[in-house]
Amino acid sequence: DHTPVILNDLPLPILLLICRGYLIAAPSVFRSGVEEAVSVTIFNAVKETTVQIQLVVKGETVSRGHGTVLDKGTIKLKVPSGLRGQGHLKVWGNRHVTEEGYIFHNYTTVTIDSKGSSVFIQTDKPVYKPKQKVLINLFTVTSDLRPFNDRIEAYVVDPRGSRMIEWSNLKPFCCGMVNMSFPLSDQPVFGEWLIFAEMQGHTYNKSFEVQKYVLPKFELLIDPPRYIRDLTTCEKGTVHARYTFGKPVTGRLIVNMTINGVGYYRHEVGHPVLKTTQIDGSAVFDVCVKDMMPADVPEHFRGTVNIWATVVSSDGSKQVTFDDSTPVQKQLIDIKYSKDTRKQFKPGLPYKGKVEVTYPDGSPADRVTIRIKAELTPKDNVYTSELVSRNGLVEFEIPSIPTAAQYVWLEVFKELAEYDVSDAFGAPKEEGHFWWPGMSSRRRRRSSVFPWHWDVTKDARFAFTVGSIKPHVCRWCVHTACT
Repeated sequence: DHTPVILNDLPLPILLLICRGYLIAAPSVFRSGVEEAVSVTIFNAVKETTVQIQLVVKGETVSRGHGTVLDKGTIKLKVPSGLRGQGHLKVWGNRHVTEEGYIFHNYTTVTIDSKGSSVFIQTDKPVYKPKQKVLINLFTVTSDLRPFNDRIEAYVVDPRGSRMIEWSNLKPFCCGMVNMSFPLSDQPVFGEWLIFAEMQGHTYNKSFEVQKYVLPKFELLIDPPRYIRDLTTCEKGTVHARYTFGKPVTGRLIVNMTINGVGYYRHEVGHPVLKTTQIDGSAVFDVCVKDMMPADVPEHFRGTVNIWATVVSSDGSKQVTFDDSTPVQKQLIDIKYSKDTRKQFKPGLPYKGKVEVTYPDGSPADRVTIRIKAELTPKDNVYTSELVSRNGLVEFEIPSIPTAAQYVWLEVFKELAEYDVSDAFGAPKEEGHFWWPGMSSRRRRRSSVFPWHWDVTKDARFAFTVGSIKPHVCRWCVHTACT
C-alpha cells in the first residue's frame, strides 16, 4: 500500500505518488476540456515499463492514456468537457504481468474543475496613503489565455472585515478588461485591504496596503575638492540630494564650513563660514579657504576642510551630512622614503633607494625636482644629486659608500620653502629630539644643518647602518650646532 503525498509549497498544486522505484506527478486539479500531462519517473530502470493511466468519475472511466517509460516520460490525458467534481486518477505499471519492467499500481483523488476562465486583479501601486485614489484593473481570460467577456461581481474589504465598496454586474468594456477606482478617506483603517472578484462561481482576491503618510527619505552626498591647490583662491564643491527612489530633491541648502588641523604644537580651528542657496538635485558652492584659515598658522600646518551640508526639502523633510576629506596645508608637496628603501647598507657597494612625491590627496606628483644628499658627518658629504620625479617616484643610487662608514645620513630637499618632507617611518620633524650614539661612548645630540641659502624645508633624516645595526631617525630637526 502506498500513501499519496501533496507538496503544497510548489508553485502549482502537485500530487505525488511515491513508491520504491517510481515517482508519478500530476496536477491536483484537472480542467475539463483540457489535455493534462502526467509525469512518470522510473528509478534505476533497466527495461522499459508500460504505464497506463485512467481517470474515473463516479465509478466510470472517462479518460485513458498510456505509454512506455524507461527513465522519465510524460503521458497525456484528455479530460472530457462538462465534468466537475471529484475523480480518481489510477496508474498501473506493467499492468499485464507478462510484460517486462516494474510492476506497480496506485491511485489518488483529484478535483475536476469545469472553470474555463480566470480573473487577474491589478492595482496601480502596492501601498496607498490617506486620501489617495485606488485604481483597479480586472483581466478575464480563458484557459488558453484568450480574452473572456463575462459579468463580474467585485468588492473591497478593509482590515476589520467591513465591506467598504462593491460593484455589481460589471461587464468588460473590451478584451476582457474591467476598470474600477475608489478614493480613500482622510482617516482610513491602516493595514491590509482586500479586493475580491467573483465570476462563474469562483472567487479571486488581491491585497494592497494602506499606510500612514511618512515623509520620503532622501540621501545627501558631498563632492568636495580633492585638495586645496591655492590657499588664496576658491575651489568648488557640490552637494547632491536624491530621494531613495531616484527623484531629485528640491529645497534649501545650508553649508557650514571651517578648517580643522594641527600646527607645530597646538590644535588649530579656523573661522566658520555659512552659505545658503537653493538646491534642485544638486548645488555648487564655493570653498574659500582664505576666509576660514586660522590666523598666523605655521608653515607646517596640516588640516582638513570640515563641511556640514543641511538640506530642507520642499515637503519639509531634513537631512544633514558631513565631510572632512579635503586636505589643507601650506606645503603642497609631501615627500617620504618608500617602504622598500633598505635600512642597511654594505660598505663599498652601491646603495639604491626611492623617494615618494605626492600631493596632499595622495596622488603622484610629477616633474618635481628633488635634491638628495648623503653624508657621514655634516661636513663629510658622499653623495649629492638632483632628480625629477616621475609617476610620483624618485629613484636614486649612491655608487659607493666608504668602507669605514658606520652611519650614513640621508637628506631630501625641495627647492621651495612651501614643500614638506617626512622621513621613511612617517615621523615628521616636529615630533621631538632624538639622541643618537656617536663613534665613541659619549652621547651626542645631532642637529640638522639647514642650507638657508637654498631656502628649503628639509626632512627628518635617518641613518642606515652596517649589517643589522638598527637605523636611527632624527625625530626633530633644529637649527643649532652639535653639542
